[in-house]
Amino acid sequence: MASRNSSSTSPGARTKAQRSNRDSARWIVGLVLLFAGLFAVAAVFFSFFTWKSDQSVLAKSVEERELLGETVSNPCGWSGARLGWLLVDSSLGVCGILVPVMLVLIGVRIIRKRPLLLNHSILALFLIMILGSLTLGFVFADKWSFCCSTGWGGEFGIAVGNLLRAHIGVLGAIILLAVCWILVGVFIN
Repeated sequence: MASRNSSSTSPGARTKAQRSNRDSARWIVGLVLLFAGLFAVAAVFFSFFTWKSDQSVLAKSVEERELLGETVSNPCGWSGARLGWLLVDSSLGVCGILVPVMLVLIGVRIIRKRPLLLNHSILALFLIMILGSLTLGFVFADKWSFCCSTGWGGEFGIAVGNLLRAHIGVLGAIILLAVCWILVGVFIN
């Protein structure tokens, strides 16, 4: 005759199973974020070199691309070319590569079972990304662009740089940017 405890599962066994399911879900989410971030880093990095040919192909309609048999040069394919265009050209410029880097860091943090808070490194990268795009957009505007169609600072940096020039002038914008970089440096240290 079997004892009662051997035929039923104990509450401790159920919590261990639940913890392992949570750990599995955590690993899955962390790995998905990690690999999506690595793909995005590669897509943005390669878009720095293939943006001219990719932009000409992406500007055409789907029917026109199929008729001409054109493909993108980005090794990450159509989605990599579009992601590079989205993060670099139409938003943050060269600093757009920091978005997928932050995604990789969040994926690693989830896998390592650390609390998912806006910790110091993610917040510091975010501030560097925004301030870097703004500084590059202010300094270079749409001149000397070797890695994207809009300029080193992207559309965001150029638009905010022009807004600063119009409202507080060149000297005021230089002082504001210098103070912001000093504050970011103090925050990082």
